[in-house]
Amino acid sequence: MFKRIRRRLMDKIYGNSPVLGCALRGLFATHPCKAAILSLYMLPVRNAFKIAFTQEHTFSVSKEYYDELHSLLHIAKAEGHELMRTGDENDGGYVMLDDLPGGIAYSFGIARNVSWDRDMASRGYDVYMYDHTIDSLPEENVRFHWSKLGIGDGSGNDVLLKTLEELIAVNGHEGKSDMILKMDVEGAEWGFLESVKPETLLRFRQILFEFHGLMDPKKYGLSVKYSRILEMLEKVNASHQLIHLHPCNFSNCASFGGKIFPQTVEATYVIRDKYKFEQDYDVELPLEIDAPDRRGVPDIDLGRWNRDVSHDAETITSIVRVM
Repeated sequence: MFKRIRRRLMDKIYGNSPVLGCALRGLFATHPCKAAILSLYMLPVRNAFKIAFTQEHTFSVSKEYYDELHSLLHIAKAEGHELMRTGDENDGGYVMLDDLPGGIAYSFGIARNVSWDRDMASRGYDVYMYDHTIDSLPEENVRFHWSKLGIGDGSGNDVLLKTLEELIAVNGHEGKSDMILKMDVEGAEWGFLESVKPETLLRFRQILFEFHGLMDPKKYGLSVKYSRILEMLEKVNASHQLIHLHPCNFSNCASFGGKIFPQTVEATYVIRDKYKFEQDYDVELPLEIDAPDRRGVPDIDLGRWNRDVSHDAETITSIVRVM
């Protein structure tokens, strides 16, 4: 009964103002009674909130692109394993598979947060860390191996940008497998995926990406095209299976007739040939072990993610700001 009440309240508000829906659906998960009362108070002012906060700018995405993107981001469950959280509770933390025997991890994009790297070091991993935008790490660890270098696609002359193959060779890891890869590089992941060799990806048991600009690449200054995004995701899917997806509430969301699709997501992949998967997985996101990247702002509720969504319009043009 409570779920029906929740759904009716959400339909009233979420259908007219997706940004309020983002906040309320997250609040329902933690404080359902408060959320229900707040929903009733919000009903008279939903249109005002819509005008003030939801329309940032417009873009045009075909329904076919969204449907294919959604299909490529289908989540499966690794049989016999559970998901676990690594790193910080908020930004800097990632959900991974509970299969971390120790070894070698590559971490791209550090800034001032090494919580994930520290966690991996405590689990027996030597962490090879790369970020050309900082001059030093915020803390040291005997298992940290940091270089002031960034990930590149091999096409430029910037001496600070290296391909993953080059770094693996420098570190003497050509014969290694079952490594871990984490990459949060503000859009450079697309150039990396375009240039990386498929056999290099096969060296990694788990891969963590933060994908940027999925619905509006130009908004993030990215030159990547929608068709290339799909091709790069197909490349990852050839060797790895997506097992978790978490929306980043620092970024905007696109709204599709009542369903939220984030511009930026954290994606967890595992290598296909090491596990068996349950593809018919009716997962509801976020999970209990998820946490919002931005403190003090509710997480974004993606609902039953794997379920198909129908759209009346052929193009999707609304974009909303996550508050």
